[in-house]
Amino acid sequence: MPDAFLQKWQTLNTHQDRSAFIHQALSDKESPNSFARLMPKFDRLLEENQAPPELLNAVQRVRKQQELKLEDCLKPRRGFTCQKSWDQLVITDQRDECPELSNIINHPDTFIQQGKIIKSGKATTVAIISSGQKQYFIKRYNPKGFLYSLTRSLIPSRAAVTWHAAQLLESIGIPTARPVALLEKRWGPFKQTSYVIHEYIDSIHAMKYFAEGANPQPEWKEAAKEISDILYTLKRSMIIHGDLKAHNFIIQNHHAYLIDLDSLQSFQSVSHFSKKRSKDLERFQRNWNEEPEIKLLFSRLDKELRDYA
Repeated sequence: MPDAFLQKWQTLNTHQDRSAFIHQALSDKESPNSFARLMPKFDRLLEENQAPPELLNAVQRVRKQQELKLEDCLKPRRGFTCQKSWDQLVITDQRDECPELSNIINHPDTFIQQGKIIKSGKATTVAIISSGQKQYFIKRYNPKGFLYSLTRSLIPSRAAVTWHAAQLLESIGIPTARPVALLEKRWGPFKQTSYVIHEYIDSIHAMKYFAEGANPQPEWKEAAKEISDILYTLKRSMIIHGDLKAHNFIIQNHHAYLIDLDSLQSFQSVSHFSKKRSKDLERFQRNWNEEPEIKLLFSRLDKELRDYA
């Protein structure tokens, strides 16, 4: 059965029209389930139209109940191909399946060695790689020995956690480097090296974009609004990023993306979330301590982002 609420919403393109629609829906006492179908960033319209806190909380509860779970990302599901054998697990987004991606999955370490190494450490190796005419961003989670492998056999791999985090952000409307493949090297139940392959976004990080010491640019407001939408969506979804340094916001054509999702956490408890949330925002604000113009740009958003709705 067609969803009349969503169908009407999808025809609206301006803030004014969307706000009027939300105002009418509130007057009609539309159910929380309907409002929960919208991306969390649009909850601002509920607040602007003085939706009662009880409704905002109910919308949030519905979304948390429907939230994408990690275990669902590691098994066959619509839109993804899942191949599991004794020695590996491979999950690919069917939109991205191609010979170039298959070559990387078959020889990930070779492509990393031939690619542009961004980071090489004991825990992870990060590189930009090319296969044919396609570019990807790959992160390898390096093995830490038998005991660690034994522990990881009981819990998801670090790559699986990031794979889920990226898809979770996509599902709630937060732009990120889209994950295209998960690869786990295994020996039976024991997980060894694991990899996540993302689309490559040709971009610069936010600190460079808001050029240190530069005069404000007209485009800054657009990019700052998108970063604000990301932070607001995290708040309404009770999700903590864990490291909101400026380098983890990348900008492409004045559009913002959130990356480096290894520490991302989703909470069910408001009290637990609120404690972590304040630390997330404090880290974000520290980015601009030496940049007064940018600090002012984001300080106007600070109260909205801190107040928990």
